[in-house]
Amino acid sequence: MSIYKGHSLDFHVPANNNEGMGKSRILEYQAKYADQMIRFNPYAIKKMGLVQSQTLVKIEDYMLICAPFQMSMKRAIMLVILSREETTFFQQFQKKMCSINFTFQRPNNKTPINFFVRGILDRLGAVKGKQNVCMLDISFKNCPVDLVEIIGDYITSFESLKAQYESFKGKEIPMNPRNAKIMRFNNFVESQFGKNKVQTRLLAVSVDKLILAVPASVPDLSDGMKFVSKLYFQVYQFIVGGIISKMEGPMNGYYKVHYDIDFSPELVEIIDDYFFRLSMQKKG
Repeated sequence: MSIYKGHSLDFHVPANNNEGMGKSRILEYQAKYADQMIRFNPYAIKKMGLVQSQTLVKIEDYMLICAPFQMSMKRAIMLVILSREETTFFQQFQKKMCSINFTFQRPNNKTPINFFVRGILDRLGAVKGKQNVCMLDISFKNCPVDLVEIIGDYITSFESLKAQYESFKGKEIPMNPRNAKIMRFNNFVESQFGKNKVQTRLLAVSVDKLILAVPASVPDLSDGMKFVSKLYFQVYQFIVGGIISKMEGPMNGYYKVHYDIDFSPELVEIIDDYFFRLSMQKKG
């Protein structure tokens, strides 16, 4: 159970000042991104500096330890573990006041930033297919300026990665020892085909495609097959999903699999850094 009853914790609320950024930038963020939801996947959590374990929702005298699922400048969707009886109990507080305590650890700040955001519990209900997992939909009374900055900075950065993704499409990089060193690749890929998890080898990479050496022993391997792979770099370990667009072989016990992948912000960052490092080496 993720509930405890007691007084509010002593959280510091950042001053709503515009030190380090102009008021116009805050207003621009609010105008452009106020309703845009961020999904808290591992990439977003790391880039924004969210401390998940310190996210709390206070309803009346009860504190719920929650996991943020989605958030905008106007609302948040939180996940919490509740029994059926607890869910029924807390549904009586729908449409009533509540508050959320967020903690962020920003890269350039030694001290965590804590936010106390008041809102309305619009809805609380069980998540279909997830035993004892409940969703809290909370609309904010207002969003602190510093939190607007964190959200706006993340969305702006993410949009920039989307633009880089388009510019890098089709730029295939062979994964030889030199390039692996520049990319800080750990030479390890795990791929899952149905229930079968196997080690595969990365032969080439671009933002929209991987070429993998896949053991011929994998059953039912074919064009159009969907699967996921986890790539291990020094800076990120992350999962990509995609579909087989072409197969060659088998040769020496392996298929050469051309794998069209979905957008991955981690991979775009890594490839952007690779081209930057490469350009610096050429200048040197």
